[in-house]
Amino acid sequence: MDNFVNKLAESKFIKGLENISDKLSDSPTFSTISQGMGATMGLIMIGAIIQITLALGTTFFGLSPQGQFYIRLYAIYQMTMGSMGLFMTFNIAYTHARKFKLNGVQAGFTAIVCYFLVVAPIQSVSADGGASFFNAISIDALGTTGMFVGLILGIVSVNISRFVIKKNWVIKMPDVVPEGILNSFNSIIPALINIIFWYGISTALSIATNGALTLPILIMYVLSIPLNIFISTPGMIVIIFIAQLFWFFGIHGSGVVFTVLMVPYISAFTTNAMAAAAGQPLVYNAVFLFGANGFLGGAGNTLPLLVMGLKSKSKTIKTISKAALPAGLFNINEPTVFGFPIMYNPILLIPFILAPVVCAILMALALHFELMALPQVLLLTTLPVFLGNFMSSLDIRNVIFAVLMFPVC
Repeated sequence: MDNFVNKLAESKFIKGLENISDKLSDSPTFSTISQGMGATMGLIMIGAIIQITLALGTTFFGLSPQGQFYIRLYAIYQMTMGSMGLFMTFNIAYTHARKFKLNGVQAGFTAIVCYFLVVAPIQSVSADGGASFFNAISIDALGTTGMFVGLILGIVSVNISRFVIKKNWVIKMPDVVPEGILNSFNSIIPALINIIFWYGISTALSIATNGALTLPILIMYVLSIPLNIFISTPGMIVIIFIAQLFWFFGIHGSGVVFTVLMVPYISAFTTNAMAAAAGQPLVYNAVFLFGANGFLGGAGNTLPLLVMGLKSKSKTIKTISKAALPAGLFNINEPTVFGFPIMYNPILLIPFILAPVVCAILMALALHFELMALPQVLLLTTLPVFLGNFMSSLDIRNVIFAVLMFPVC
């Protein structure tokens, strides 16, 4: 077995995967997406806390969605989770600019202006049948519906600014000018070219289609083609399989895969959160099945393995299980993957893949037959086993499902 593992670890196939992983980790764009999205974690958690408070208030304390207290609390949710597209645009541009030693704040502001012009342009509306008009923007456009656009716009706008600066298309100022003023003048031409580029494309597209097609709609349509293939029930099974296979080769499979899934994942949760707030039925999205990969001890649902390891005849396995159990109870599985190890272990690879795959299939069936509740609260953090199942759905049936999956795994 040791010879097999050593040969596998040194094989060209494994080295090729490691090279791909290293290139992805070193890629400015890939790391920007991961870090830029991660920077919104605090706001996501605040929005989740408000959503849980409102859900529990309406369920157990008779809180009315039409009441002033509910409306005021919901305003906090709208300004956090409900504005995620706007925040992500700034974070992506800021993070990407910093990687190239550009002014991150200026890049973020430039991206936000372009985002408003493309996704949420100012419109003249009337609230009294046409007697008076005022300027307004759609707050719905600031949320998850604009996240894909914000992600692309944030990265491309920084690349445009880099090109302009490399060409030295900047306003020259004397060296005695204070740095703050100098940075402001240096950002004028890059920002202007970005505005002309993004607003020009958006306006031209709208004129060419008589307003039927906008740039956000076009981007979403293009992205929906590959996403519709993978974000389906069979597609999510394949994605979980791939994530587990990455883990086997020592690559953080969940992190790699979730970078791609994060936008539709957040969007699906936000859709259900808004539906719950409006008293409407929740919507099934296959991306929810990714939660089946990690709700019992982390990726691979390895907590049952640790519990069995506590009774192992092997002192080594028993010691590793004791050491990894506290982390496993909080759905953190790195000590298990690298401690047993599961990595490069062809025997443990079989249940490591099958456990989350079987759980995902059973979860899909349970959701279809309404044996468990659809998720509605976005929690992008590790919570203790079973608590996360309840907090994301606010339904005890999801905890029961997790308990039943323990012996299955």
